[in-house]
Amino acid sequence: MHLAEHCNLNCFSCNHFSQLAPKGFPDLNKFEKDMEQLSILTKGMIARFHLMGGEPLLNPNCKDFFAIARKYFPDSAIWLITNGILLEKQSKDFWESCKENKIELHPTKYPIKVDWEFVESQCKEYGIPLIFYDNSQIQKTSYKTILEPQGNLDCFHSFIGCHQANNCTHFKNGKIYPCSVAPNIHYFNSAFNQNLPITPLDSIDIYKAKDYNEILQFLAKPIPFCRFCNLAKWKSIGEWKTSKKDISEYLEL
Repeated sequence: MHLAEHCNLNCFSCNHFSQLAPKGFPDLNKFEKDMEQLSILTKGMIARFHLMGGEPLLNPNCKDFFAIARKYFPDSAIWLITNGILLEKQSKDFWESCKENKIELHPTKYPIKVDWEFVESQCKEYGIPLIFYDNSQIQKTSYKTILEPQGNLDCFHSFIGCHQANNCTHFKNGKIYPCSVAPNIHYFNSAFNQNLPITPLDSIDIYKAKDYNEILQFLAKPIPFCRFCNLAKWKSIGEWKTSKKDISEYLEL
């Protein structure tokens, strides 16, 4: 779940397209309505939530989203996924909310300056789990997300080879998608004057799904948008680098 659409990093070929996204936050009241409905449908049986973005700490009401998520999912693990840049600037209220709502802090370590000793001391003081998203000794490298704008790829082969499918399930505006690419592709389309379309078949609406089983059945199959993802060509570029906001970051050259 995005708590912010935009980011304070400018990562090469971001698969959430956050470096292309304008400033944006989810509506808190809509978020609560969605979480309530999701809780009813699933009977609270969701193992883990990732509150992320973009960069979630850009949202000034971050702690209020923590409380709502915990209210409707008392037994789920709730992870805050952050690049860590703004952790040093967080108020006492933020840290107390993390403690009260049992939020786990899972930063991604980029090759940027962050006072991790301070972060570790705050987490220790408030009893907040601090577990680096990959590994505390590993710095993030950039990954090239290669798309095929013609949409002529085989959906099934894209889906079964996708590391996001059923692993990076994305929830946005009352709809669930099997990945983060499809629900955020409009930022790519807008930035580069492209038309990789999203259809009602690419997501499942939690207000129309009859039960949890229907959601799980939906997530177990390819979506039409899979035809735009050239999974066989997705690859690490071996280093982290910033985006030039050029379409070539998403194309095979």
